[in-house]
Amino acid sequence: MTKEKTLKDCTLCGLCKSNCPVFRSTKLETKGARARAILIKENIFDDILKANNMNKKENCLDVCGKPGTSGIHGFDDIILQCTLCASCKIECPENIDLPKEIRKARQKLIESGKETPANKIMIENIRKYGNPFGKQQPGKIPKELYCC
Repeated sequence: MTKEKTLKDCTLCGLCKSNCPVFRSTKLETKGARARAILIKENIFDDILKANNMNKKENCLDVCGKPGTSGIHGFDDIILQCTLCASCKIECPENIDLPKEIRKARQKLIESGKETPANKIMIENIRKYGNPFGKQQPGKIPKELYCC
């Protein structure tokens, strides 16, 4: 039985971004699968979460390198924009499960109190109504759609 490969085995070759829908739509390296792999592999994401949790804003950098910024428009955004489609895993020559690592990173965001308002509403709707859209009325489309 072969050992499951982790991000430690990642060579950062960039093949993961070739079919990444976020990279393909934005054409920005900082929005693609390799950027997520780097953030997680190099512990940059964890370091930023720790700095934010200690309220040391001067140690937080957004993707443009501006000091003092963080949150949904910084590194968190890179993690949250992933569609979890797994094309990165399919393209990876090492078969590294990057979506699994992204789910772990998202869990860390939630545990540190960083969650989008839309996600909070969606989860609340699922718990209360059994669907992400909220209370359903026959023949009516919800005004706000909180989903995938």
